[in-house]
Parts: sequence; C-alpha cells; structure tokens
Amino acid sequence: MSADVDADRAELARLEEAWMQAVEDRDMEALERLVAPEFRFMAVHLYPEPMARAQWMDAAREGYTIVSFAFESMDIEVSGDTGVIHARYSQVASYQHVSLSNVFRLTDVWTRADGTWRVIARHSSILG
Repeated sequence: MSADVDADRAELARLEEAWMQAVEDRDMEALERLVAPEFRFMAVHLYPEPMARAQWMDAAREGYTIVSFAFESMDIEVSGDTGVIHARYSQVASYQHVSLSNVFRLTDVWTRADGTWRVIARHSSILG
C-alpha cells in the first residue's frame, strides 16, 4: 500500500467526520464545499427515490437536526480519484420532529477534482 493511498484514506476519514459535524452545526459554507453539485442521497426507509443535492441541502439547512453522531467503524477504499467509504454510523437526530435516531450502514462515494475531495453519493440503510 502506498503512502499516497494511506494519506487519501486519512483525509477521507477526516472529511467524513467534518461532513457530519457541518450538518450538526448547520455550517452551510462547509457543506457547500464538501457536497458536490451532482450529489445524490438514497435512503429507502425515508423515500423510495434518490434525493437531489438541493433537497438534501434544504433538509440540512432547516429540518434535519443532529444532536450527536458517531462513526463506529469506517472501511475506506481509494482508487485513483475515487474513494468509497463503508461505515457503521449512529446518530441521535430528527427531521421535522420525527426521530431519525438509529444505527445505519452508510456507503459514501467521494471524488477528487483539482486536488479537492467532494462527496457525490450516500446510500443509507437502517441497521438498528
């Protein structure tokens, strides 16, 4: 394994945490930097169709409230300018006063362009 891949994995782990911290903090500037224009969010337990970036950003801005979160595990694969993260994630959270507190299996896809990593997709499934 090359030092570059190790560095990319460490950077993606840091960005994954920063992404959810930005949601918790409602830091829309950070979310604008982290979430790619082509981002799609899929969570069949919430809605059967993928959510576009604009919908997800609106939810992050107003309805989605994270009280606390933790990445219990993260498996990060890097191939060139693509990173795939398989994570076990737990949160105490709600969306418009409906509880979203649970344990989830996440698959996140990040791409690097011009030296900057941005998330382009998340698939979320309930485990708990």
